[in-house]
Amino acid sequence: MKEFYSLVEFLPLTVITISLLLTWKVPTARWFLICYAVLDIVIILLNPTIMQWRTHYYLADLFMCIALVLPIVYRRPLALFLYEKTHINYFLLVFNRQVFTLQECGIILLMLFGAFINLVSWLEILAYKYYWIDVPYFKLYVRNNAMILVHVGVCCANLVMH
Repeated sequence: MKEFYSLVEFLPLTVITISLLLTWKVPTARWFLICYAVLDIVIILLNPTIMQWRTHYYLADLFMCIALVLPIVYRRPLALFLYEKTHINYFLLVFNRQVFTLQECGIILLMLFGAFINLVSWLEILAYKYYWIDVPYFKLYVRNNAMILVHVGVCCANLVMH
């Protein structure tokens, strides 16, 4: 089962690459997917270190879920900032055409759901660590499957982008 979890971990980057190929002519989709890919690569690079934290891994994963909302919320101001600094017309085009889409709303909801799942898991692990509970049932039986659903849902939303 661990191999499946590892596969799902790299699935978003694969889907982003496929989506980039499919939507290359749409500047706003391309901008979103590039921003999302950069953040996903940073998360993949940080993951081996964060996995060593054990207790606070779930808190770090919570912050990663929130960080994946940033390309949706701040990419329009980032495009304007980059246009002002570089005067590359692509960034102005993205700034002018950018609108909030249904897929982006779905990604935000999925990431907030993932953040909530990680918060519950972190609190449960803290309770387990300090002997308030005997078995972390939520972490053992719910968390991993729920996070797989979040990852697959985000991948589906990325595939139907624009």
